[in-house]
Amino acid sequence: MKIEPLSDILGAAVSGLDLTNAVDNDDAAALHEALKEHLVLCIRGQQLAPPAFAKAARLFGPLKKFITRRDRIDSTPEVSIVSNRPPSLEGKPLVQAKYWHTDDSYLAKPATLTLLHAKILPKTGGNTDFINCYSVLHDLPNTMKERIKGLRAVHKYRSRRNKSWVAKRSPEEEAETPPVDHPLIRTHPESGRQSLYINPNRIDHILGWSEADSDELLDELYDFAFQPQFQYRHSYKAGDLIIWDNRCTMHRANADYDINQLRVMHRTFLEGEVPV
Repeated sequence: MKIEPLSDILGAAVSGLDLTNAVDNDDAAALHEALKEHLVLCIRGQQLAPPAFAKAARLFGPLKKFITRRDRIDSTPEVSIVSNRPPSLEGKPLVQAKYWHTDDSYLAKPATLTLLHAKILPKTGGNTDFINCYSVLHDLPNTMKERIKGLRAVHKYRSRRNKSWVAKRSPEEEAETPPVDHPLIRTHPESGRQSLYINPNRIDHILGWSEADSDELLDELYDFAFQPQFQYRHSYKAGDLIIWDNRCTMHRANADYDINQLRVMHRTFLEGEVPV
């Protein structure tokens, strides 16, 4: 197994590993350490049916099911389908998740890791962009760091500031997703490092603040976080399995391709924890 950085800001590529076979303890430990260091891993050349994908994902911890049932694969419900043909739109093409976000933040215990397996790719494009939120907080002006220290943001499945399409929920799913609040500065339980914990697609307002004051602060934070020096763009190859840490990154799907070409990914999440 070989691990090589993909950029200076985040990301590493893993080669020489076949996840259809058993992974020994040394390689598993090396993957965990690499993810902690690089925040995003790309394991190249994987051909995994949903059960094998779920089994491989469990190398990193226990799995959870995605909130919307219609996206789950019936035979392996821990695995969901992410495509540019969402089932609720009945075949209409759409680039999902094309605005910056971190997965599951509308839950009290958001997913720690997300794993995304490339199944069908467009001829060109269809990339995923990532932001290193450790670096964002590190470079944030001290006056802003002091301003946001101790603040919490209210996250909603359908925020008033939402800029990406989100699927409709069933009454059961709505009951499972009430508004929650999380700190703007989050401490990672494994690395001990702090990052800016924001989700521009789900944060509705700062807890206890007016909408106008919240919007002013959030817009300032977002403008800073979206700067190119914090970003890495991943260009997919067939069989790529991408793993990222939602506790210290943001990501978005890039709409830089012909939407008439099919793009299909399989995805699973690791069980969440309360952000602190």
